[in-house]
This record gives sequence, structure tokens and C-alpha cells, in this order.
Amino acid sequence: MYNRPYTRYSFAFGNSGRSPSVYSSGGGWRQGGRFTSGGSSLYSNGYDKPDGGRVSSWSRPSSSGWTSSSVGRYHFNGPRTTSSSGGVGSRSYYKPQGGSGFNWWGTSTNSGRRPERPAISIEPKPASDGPLKLTNIDFLNDENGRAHHTDEFEEHNVVRRGQPFTVELRFEKTYDEGEDKLKVELHFGDNPLPNKGTLLRMPVGKSLEDGKFSAALDSSEGGYAKVKITTPPDAIVGKYHVVIETMSDGKTFRSRKTDDNTVVVLFNPWVKDDMTYLDDDAQLGEYVLNEHGYQYYGTSRRIGKRPWNFGQFEPKILDVCLRLLDRSQIKAESRGDAVKVSRIVSKMVNSADDGGVLTGNWSGNYAGGRSPTAWNGSVEILRQYYERNRPVCYGQCWVFSGVMTTVLRCLGIPARSVTNYDSAHDTDVSMTIDNYMDHNLREIDGGDSVWNFHVWNEAWMARPDLPEGYGGWQAVDATPQETSDGVYCCGPCPISAVKNGHVYLPYDTKFVFAEVNADKVYWLVDRHKNLRKLRTRKAAIGNKMSTKAVGSNARHDLTENYKYPEGSDQERVAVRTAVSHGLKPNTYDDVIEDEDVEFDVHADDEIYIGQNIHVTLSMKNTSSEPRKVTTHLTARAMYYTGVPAHDIGELEKDVFIPPNGEASVEMTFTPREYLDMLVDQAIVKIHAMAHVDDTNQVYSGQDDFRLMSPDLTVKAPTKMTLGEQVTAEIEFTNPLDVTLSMVEFHIEGPGLQKPKKISHTPIKPGETVKVTERMTPRKVGKKTIMASFTSNKLTQVTGELDVVVS
Repeated sequence: MYNRPYTRYSFAFGNSGRSPSVYSSGGGWRQGGRFTSGGSSLYSNGYDKPDGGRVSSWSRPSSSGWTSSSVGRYHFNGPRTTSSSGGVGSRSYYKPQGGSGFNWWGTSTNSGRRPERPAISIEPKPASDGPLKLTNIDFLNDENGRAHHTDEFEEHNVVRRGQPFTVELRFEKTYDEGEDKLKVELHFGDNPLPNKGTLLRMPVGKSLEDGKFSAALDSSEGGYAKVKITTPPDAIVGKYHVVIETMSDGKTFRSRKTDDNTVVVLFNPWVKDDMTYLDDDAQLGEYVLNEHGYQYYGTSRRIGKRPWNFGQFEPKILDVCLRLLDRSQIKAESRGDAVKVSRIVSKMVNSADDGGVLTGNWSGNYAGGRSPTAWNGSVEILRQYYERNRPVCYGQCWVFSGVMTTVLRCLGIPARSVTNYDSAHDTDVSMTIDNYMDHNLREIDGGDSVWNFHVWNEAWMARPDLPEGYGGWQAVDATPQETSDGVYCCGPCPISAVKNGHVYLPYDTKFVFAEVNADKVYWLVDRHKNLRKLRTRKAAIGNKMSTKAVGSNARHDLTENYKYPEGSDQERVAVRTAVSHGLKPNTYDDVIEDEDVEFDVHADDEIYIGQNIHVTLSMKNTSSEPRKVTTHLTARAMYYTGVPAHDIGELEKDVFIPPNGEASVEMTFTPREYLDMLVDQAIVKIHAMAHVDDTNQVYSGQDDFRLMSPDLTVKAPTKMTLGEQVTAEIEFTNPLDVTLSMVEFHIEGPGLQKPKKISHTPIKPGETVKVTERMTPRKVGKKTIMASFTSNKLTQVTGELDVVVS
């Protein structure tokens, strides 16, 4: 322990060609030469210390601390650490003024975050007649980060609203609590004003005031003072400049606004009075803190899932999220309202308005961008948007949802991605899905569409703008489908309102209701263009709604949150209530149907791409009379949005069914017949139409299924050490009898590996290939390596590996 005045410096070392990044209360480094590295030794060729002298070399790292061999020549012999900037670490020490020794006192594994100083004896400068001048603000990120659940952020000083945080103020002379008056100011935005709630002035008192902006002295010693600051639970979310004002003997000092002296305030779902409050630690861990998750795709009969890197704590992600709010021009006073923020985020994630993050593309032609199936997560998308300052190409619904989950979690709003299978797109606000066929039993295109799956988000918040009972999970959707209030956004829509058919409540509840609980109505158009209602399928829409389970990699079904059991009295009441507010309120007049032939169309289960597709239309005659049935079967490759891509084949056949007998029609397609027809999701739709000549009964049914893809095998050490490089291997075998071209592997993992694309040569039929990638863990804890594969014939090929870093 030193009893002399000291100056604190931080040295940093890093990749070849980089200058040390330094945080110093006594001034910065002045570069005297190029910073290089060679082998395990790191050299600084001439850097001037702030108080004179030169650091002329760095020695090989070992286990000891800082030493001094001569005046002006210092060596670092401490252990090396790594950081997000690719191998940059920092060490700090105290240099006693007038002495040559050093007091080693701490490390930081995140460059740019200052460690807390130890307790030491201080003899500051003697008192002078001038004002008390501030020389440094330490935001105590380790202490505040743990308390505020923000310790995973690697950049910025980050806290959550409605909860006290502590800063340590350093002055150039002794602070006297009785004589020196302190005031803390928080400035939000470019033109902060008290009447707008963007300029907050807080005298430092003896205790904090609940629910208000306030500041209180925590402790002081010599030239240091610790001050606690609290924000109200409805505070504006964003970046504030911190200004300190001192008054001594009538003389005032005000610190300047600098980029270093800022604090980012987020929503706080851990605080009861915050509108995002969620009283469940496990769910908070999943829906706010977890950077890894899944996106579910495919069909309700063949659910697929792929890993997704949300990466909300990765470097630059918070910067992007704050920029989105700034660019949206949302009013400052609205930035504390989770309802308004989530709605504006749903607008800003797509690029249809105001230059948002992602451009949607469902055409199958992704020239000038990347196929939506090639993304493994949100991090690369958001960083690219931040760096290039223009929309990223391209996204589809699960990509929009993944990015929105990242943004909401980063801002502190609990959020999850949700997949709805057999998801309706009601274009005429009837809250029914209408399908038409002509007198030849062929489908007429142009009706409402049903997506095989659609992915949106749920965000957790109170709804003070609505009657009691509508808080909790809210549907929000960033995929640009329909406009709302003139822009492409959707929600927040209360899930409880959807379940009960209360479609008159904001926002966009009619649209969401139709997605999950509309009835599917089949119409026959005769030769004279007259409509005949054939049948209503009441359970065709909104099935197996899926999200990642809390604390595990399993699928959690959310269907019962959106609707009562199909066919129940409560469910029918909800549907009729909703339809009564639509444009076709009489659609639900019952139709008496004379049906004595039962039909079922289905393909084999678990068909992998490259295998034959076998389809069967089964028929059972429940009458005591024979029946003649005219059948028509078609097979089409489909976009997952329900839009036909290519015809694979069709079959027409007349069938005679004996009394109380059974019959079937079958068709088979080989890979050579269907492979060139497939598009992104490898979804095939089988549509069966049948007409019973004797009774005029008409049947329309379908089976949509996903041809399953092989998995990638990811290999790496499952136990890793922070800062130690490892090698990961990705293995893939071509299951097709054709050569795959345009081959790309994508690999990433939060805290492990930045997103990276690896191009590969064409892969022959049956060939197994392996690609390797080196990575250096920079965060401890459970992490996931995620990989995907794309080619001209195969997409949605993914793999993952969970590892633990210590």
C-alpha cells in the first residue's frame, strides 16, 4: 500500500498493428511508434506516458505482475487476457508519483470496462480556493452489471431503470460532504429539456426517493465520493449523458458531456413497477438473458427446428438497437412505453418504411443478397446494417422474428419467437379463409392464403392502455404483410383478446385472430359463376404453435394460449364473436351436408429429400349403396407462404366403392421427377378433390409436408477454456444422386465465434466433406456453436453443439 499520491494508468495490448487502448485518469497515450506483436511477445515501440517517460518495450507474458527495470522503461509480465475485439486485453496499475514501483490491483477481460479500484490510503492535493473539480467518473460496471443483469454487455455503461446504480466520482482535491454540494444531471437526446423529461437535475442528498430520478451520497474518502442514482420505473429508455456539478464556497464546476460519461438505461422486467415486470426468474433467464434459441419451420405434420443466435449482448448490438429507436423518430417521452417501443420496433425491423433493417424476399431469387435460409442468427444482420447503414438483403418471416427477438431482449423487453403452423393470411378482414374450385374440381388461385408456417414474436408487458386482463404476452410481427396505421407493422396484440375473439382491441387483433383461428371455407364456383358453400373446416388453421421451452432445447406448445380447444363451446363463441366484427358476419350460417363417403389424403411420414414421395387418397363408403367417385390429385412444390411454385404431377381417376366398402387412389413421384421443382423449404402440397356422383358430395383436402434434410455434424471440445483457441469441425454428406454446387457453410456462436461464411467446392453424390474453423472463447458459461449449409439443391441443413467455457 502506498501513502503517496498516485496516477492510475491502464495498458492494453492487442493484434498486430494496433495501438494500446487506454483508460487513464491522468491523460491518454501519445503514440510514438507502431504497435506490433510477434510470437508470444508483444512490443510497444515508443509510447509516451501521460506524465513523461516512454514505454519502449513489452516483455514476454508470464505469471508475475508489472515491474520496472529503469526509469521510463516498464515491462508487463502479467497473464494475457482476451476480449471481444479479437485478442485485446488490458492491465491496470498504480504508479506512485516520484516512485518507480507498481501496485498490481486487477484485470479486465472486457476491454473498455474499468475494474473497481481497491481501498487504499489517499493523500489528495491540499485544498485550494478554486471549485471542486471532477477528474473522473467510474461507472463501476462489474458491481452495477451484476446487480442489473447487464454484466454480459461488453460495451457501454448499462443499467436498468427503476433500480439504483452506483458511480464513483474522483476529484482533484478532498471532497468535504459538509462544504461541497453535488448535483447529478442526466441529459437525453440532442436538445434535452426539463419539461420534456429529457433533462433531469438531481441534487445529491442523503437518501434516494422511490419512483423518481434522485441521487444520494453513498460514501466518501479523500478525493473520492460514491453516489447512488436511481431512475423511475417508467424512465425513457436510451443513452443519457451524465454531467456532474459541484458548488464550493459559491464557486461552481460543471463537467463536460463526453462519450465516456454516458449511461444506457434499459427496461427492467425484474422491477415490479416496470411495465415489463415478469415475476419468474426462469422465464427472465430465457426471454431476456438467453442468447441462443430455435426457429421452428416446416409443416404441422413435420415440424423442423433450426438453432438461432439471438446474440443480444454481442458487441455493437446495443448500438444498433439504440440507433433504430433514434431513426424511428419515436417521441422521447414514448421511449419508456413498452407498448409503443415494441410497435415501433416491429416497423423498424423491416425496410418497407423508414429504412429499417431487413428487406423481405419470397421470390426464390436472392441475387444481390443472401438467401434467408443461410442466416444462422441476428448478429451478422444487425452488424451489417450498422456498418453499411442500409437494409440487409434478404429476410423471410423467421429472420424478421429472430432479429426482433434480439432487439427486444437487448432493450430489456422479455420476448420470444413463436411459430404458427397452418397460418392464415386473411386479405378481406372476413376472418374466414376462403378457397374456391371450379366445376372441374380444380383449384382457383387468388383466394386467401394459408402459410405452412409463420413466425412472429411475443413480448411481455402490461397494457395500461386497455381494460384490465389484457396484459402479459402480446403478439408483435415485423414481417411486412399488411399495413397498420399506414405502415408495415403489427401489434402489440393481446393474446388473451385473440383467445376470446375480442378483435376490436388494439393493435391488429383481427389480423392475428384470423392467422390462428379462422375457419377454412370451401366454395364451388359453377359454370354460371354462382357460389355454393361446400364445407367448413373448423380446425384447419392455427396448429401446434411452437416456441423454445424455458431452460431446455425442447419445443413448448402455445396453442392453448391463443384459442380454446377446437370445437368446444368456448372456441365457437370466440369465433362467432370475432366474425361478427368482420366484413362477412353471415359466413357461419350452418350448411346441412349429405356426406356418406369419408376421405383422407396423406403422404408417407418422414420423407427425406432424395427419397420417393408416395401419396394415398383413402375412401370409405358408409352407406348401404355403391358409390361412384371422380377423383383428381395434384402435387405441387410450394413456397411456405402457400404460393404455388411448380407442378410436380397430377392424377385423375374414377373409382367405384362397394356398399360399406373401401377404396384408394395412389401416386408416386421419384426424386428425378420432383427435385428440380423444389424451392427453399422443400415443401410439397398434395391436393385431393373428389365428387361423389350419386349424392353430389364434394370433397377437398390436402396434405402439406416438408421433405426432411440431413443434419450437419458439429465436432469440437465440449469443455473449453477462456482465451484458449480450439478447432471446430463441420461434417456433411451429400444424400442426393446429383452434384451439389454453390456450396456454403456458415458458422457462429455468441461468445465464441463471429459469424463466418466458408465457401466450398461442389460436392459429389454420396461424398462426405469436412470444414474446420478455429475459434477462441471470450465469454464463460454454456455456449452453442451453430452451423448451416446451403447449396443449389439443399437448404435448411443445420447443426449445433453445446459447449461449456470456463
